[in-house]
Amino acid sequence: MKRITMILCSLLAAACAGNQPTTEQNTDAAVHCHIEGKVHNRPQSDELLLYVGIEGLAAQSTQPHTVIEIRGGEFSCDLYIDEPQYCELVFADELANGAWRTIDFMADNCTVKFDLYPEDEFSKTKVEGTGATAEYQSYKSQLRAMQEQVQKEYDKLYDENRYNTKEYDALIAQIEAIKESTPERAALIEQLQAMTDEEQYTPEAIALRKRDKTEYKAALLSILEGEPSLARLALLARQMVYRLPDQEFIDVFEQVYAIEMPENPISQFCRRQIDGLSLQVGNHYVDFEAPDLNGEMHRLSEMVEGAKIVMLDLWASWCGPCRRASKEMIPLYEKYKNQGFMVIGIARESGSTDAMEAAISKDGYEWPQLVELDDRANIWSQYGCINGAGRRILFNDEGEILAFDPTIEELTAEVEKHLGAPKAE
Repeated sequence: MKRITMILCSLLAAACAGNQPTTEQNTDAAVHCHIEGKVHNRPQSDELLLYVGIEGLAAQSTQPHTVIEIRGGEFSCDLYIDEPQYCELVFADELANGAWRTIDFMADNCTVKFDLYPEDEFSKTKVEGTGATAEYQSYKSQLRAMQEQVQKEYDKLYDENRYNTKEYDALIAQIEAIKESTPERAALIEQLQAMTDEEQYTPEAIALRKRDKTEYKAALLSILEGEPSLARLALLARQMVYRLPDQEFIDVFEQVYAIEMPENPISQFCRRQIDGLSLQVGNHYVDFEAPDLNGEMHRLSEMVEGAKIVMLDLWASWCGPCRRASKEMIPLYEKYKNQGFMVIGIARESGSTDAMEAAISKDGYEWPQLVELDDRANIWSQYGCINGAGRRILFNDEGEILAFDPTIEELTAEVEKHLGAPKAE
């Protein structure tokens, strides 16, 4: 909440009025997309955030391209880009409250018109345009029609109490009966999360879910295997934002778009995601260049020369779990820093490094620190965590990855295995 508010305030303070891009726009760009629309039944909403790029809001450190003011239930802005591009609109108040739905579209050399509604009327949302905009929306409409049809079957099972098993419903009732956060409630939630599909769903529901997944996948592949286009590529890329998709989708990328559009930013995103999400123990770490807090550039492979075991600590000033894990390493680092154990920190920050510097000072990290400001080097996607705040990667002197996010006990064991007992000072 605080982070979102800070972003919005910094953007709004820079302007007297109107919509404010966070970066200077080139009005001579090949694509001029005029965006306009109406907002229905949302009197509480006064701003929309426009994100440009396939990462969209998933890249948590990315600032919005433009803050768009909603006046009298209407909004408009102009976007200048080099080629048609995937974009997202998000209501600022939803984002600030921590629960939102994105309105995704392709920005092309045209006017894109929107009719936007609140969550309980989201199905009424309309996006209209020409070119890649219209093509992308037509594919979404095809898929949405399928989903609406199968949703009726899901609803029927729900209404007739034939979707969840009795055991699952009983466990839900137990959890809901405990209003406070107690160890008993936590244990029940853990039990719920451990349930298999067979324990959670009835045979009818399992069959419907399987058919739904199979039919949706077939319909999506049918679209993606058509004539190569930016709209189809964007639809394919959205399957790769959070996890590796099924092999058939990767094959479409490798056999078509990696060949036909290798330099397109969306293709480059797909390549990073496939490589990053495929990264596993035994692979070589991904090398990169990033600046330190003085702006001096450093290459990771050069920084770790001579080290016997290295922890690459991807963190963020706004990520509590990341910082707790980093602080846990301090005593171990102090014991072994002169025996070949190296820690390299790199923080994913937005806008400035002020919060990062404050966190380093407060937490007491003594190891070298680099910064990934506004995802300029795409380091998080190269390590398969585009929508995460951090990840820790342990590798040896040959660059072989030994572990991802080890506990402090696991890390200590690996360091002792490679370096032996700590030497007395």
